[in-house]
Amino acid sequence: MLKLITVVCLLFISFQNETQASEKVIYGVDGRSEVYSANRKWKVLAESTAALIALDRLEYDSSKGVYRIAENAQTTMGENLNLCQDVRFREQVHISTCSGFLVEKDILLTAGHCATGEMADICSSGKYAWVFGYQATQFLNTRNIEVSKENVVLCKKVLKATMNRTIDFAAIKLEKKLNKRPLKINKSKKISERSSLVVIGTPWGLPTKVTRGGRIMRNKDKYFFTAALDTFQGNSGSAVFNEKSGEVEGILVRGKTDALMDEREYCRRVNHCDNNGNNCDYRGGFQVGEDVMRMPFVYKQIASEL
Repeated sequence: MLKLITVVCLLFISFQNETQASEKVIYGVDGRSEVYSANRKWKVLAESTAALIALDRLEYDSSKGVYRIAENAQTTMGENLNLCQDVRFREQVHISTCSGFLVEKDILLTAGHCATGEMADICSSGKYAWVFGYQATQFLNTRNIEVSKENVVLCKKVLKATMNRTIDFAAIKLEKKLNKRPLKINKSKKISERSSLVVIGTPWGLPTKVTRGGRIMRNKDKYFFTAALDTFQGNSGSAVFNEKSGEVEGILVRGKTDALMDEREYCRRVNHCDNNGNNCDYRGGFQVGEDVMRMPFVYKQIASEL
């Protein structure tokens, strides 16, 4: 998501400067939960979502045919980002750069800034893989996550990628077809302002989270809508679902600054806002909420590739 250049986010920029993603924020009560604790509907849909991870953060165990988190990548989010003790998930590892989701067995959608600029070599460099099943099995013991070889997939080429102040999406061709069900997408209808939203992705690079409780804030722009979603850097490219239909309504691409320095404790805290995006702990920036590229618009741009 597009970086908001503020003093409070300078520490975070140094964490993963591979993308131009911006941080996000918590609206009301934090709606994030582990995939294993979600209901069956979201567990199934999460199987078709992926995390973009640099291969040097993974190591392969040939005896078991699984990838694990490399020893040099096992420091926690709290340690790396200087987070305060009360920040949720601070004890978990965080190795993902972006999120994505399948729309065909070998085509994945993500944010445009995850495949342009400094990330334009996402496929050609061979340095990154799309990892399915990057999920916690226990809340704290995330260093022991194992992912089967079949779920670690290189990309073949970037089919289409656009990134500017308004439009931000990319379609990626994977190196093979996967034995997974592509997600259903909204191809034509404008989302209702009354819709409840769910996001599946990797906030701050953490193991995949299902985030419920999202709602529409603004719905007038032609290319994107704005919503109250508890999302962070690393959620860039996440699928944003209509909670009722289970269809993907859009791609998460940018949002409000989500962390600020606690000068008394000298650690960073998550920026909290109310459900309307007001009364935030951090008052700067111009973002009203989290911007989501509309799926009907994206579909028209990539239909010839599907």
